[in-house]
Parts: sequence; structure tokens; C-alpha cells
Amino acid sequence: MIALSVVDVKDFMSKVLVKNTFDKFYICDGEIETFTSFRFGGRLNKGYYSSDEIEGLDGRETPFWSEMKPFAYQVIRGKKLPLSFKLVFQLSDENMSWLLTHNHVNVSASDIGGLYLNVKYEKKAVTLITGTSFKTFVMDKTLEQLWDATLLQFMKQNEIIVEKL
Repeated sequence: MIALSVVDVKDFMSKVLVKNTFDKFYICDGEIETFTSFRFGGRLNKGYYSSDEIEGLDGRETPFWSEMKPFAYQVIRGKKLPLSFKLVFQLSDENMSWLLTHNHVNVSASDIGGLYLNVKYEKKAVTLITGTSFKTFVMDKTLEQLWDATLLQFMKQNEIIVEKL
């Protein structure tokens, strides 16, 4: 787990809310505080979809950020900045499988609860915290360290300047 501070908040917000930088992450949880509180996230409601649309989900249970982003943008945009917000992103199953295979990590994807990025905006500052969840107890920190390094590389590739806290 690492904690990071985003240097250019305006640029970061553009990459979260306007550009497609985070679109392929799952959004597990979100909360935006403006004149009231807005909460979203969790599991996809399968009852909302037609049978054809359910097939198109390929077994996915969690929405992509690209699906939730327009709604979050509607809440955040305006003349006033939100008081705060938090977003919990999760690396998609496809990207997690690629990460494990590409880096020859000897952990089964079925043993991993998720690789997370917690985004917190408060007092005009953005803090990022990584997290790794296993479904069973694991002593080996290899995957946690790999996720931290991968996320730092992701930030660099997307020109998001961060400082370690």
C-alpha cells in the first residue's frame, strides 16, 4: 500500500471526469458531497438489462468507470467545487489477469479479491491510496508491491504527477 498526493488537481480531475484515463477501471464505490450527498457504486443490477445486454457484460458484476462517469460529472460540474468526494476504483479482471501473466506472478486470479485505487478529494487536495485484497491469507507481498509499482507507472504514463506521502 502506498499513499500519494496529486500535484496538479485540475489536470487530474480532467483525467478522471472528462478524459478516458480511468474508464477501464471498475468503480466499486463513490460518494460526492455537494449541497447534499450522492452515493453510487456496487454491483450491476442485472434486472435492469435485457438478456442480450447481460450476455454483453461477459459475466462482469461491477460497472466500469466509463459507465458511471457521466453521472458523476453531472453532480460535480457547476460553479462550486464539491466539498469532497471519494472514488474506489478496482483494476478490471482482464487487466488483472494481464498483470499476473505478464509479470509471472504465481497467484491465481481467483484468490485475489481486488487491486484497488482509493481517490479522495478534500480541501482542494487529492490523495490516492492503493490497496490489495486477497480472499485467503497470504504472507507474500509480491503482488502488493507489483500493484504499487504498476500504479506509479500508470501515473507516469498518463502524466499525472504525484508525490509519495
